[in-house]
Amino acid sequence: MNWMDDGGFSLDAFNTVDGRPMARMVFRTSTGQYYIILTKTEVQRIRRECNRILKEMEADK
Repeated sequence: MNWMDDGGFSLDAFNTVDGRPMARMVFRTSTGQYYIILTKTEVQRIRRECNRILKEMEADK
């Protein structure tokens, strides 16, 4: 198993008290856990960057 399968990374959606959609990204390492709270816009930006990188990786094949 890799670090993602072992629970080293997770991404969960939730709503704030006032109803805004947010995401919680968690990285678990040997030195601790790191929580990052993201807005919907930030998740969309990350998705765009991931898609861009995937296209570059596919082009390199």
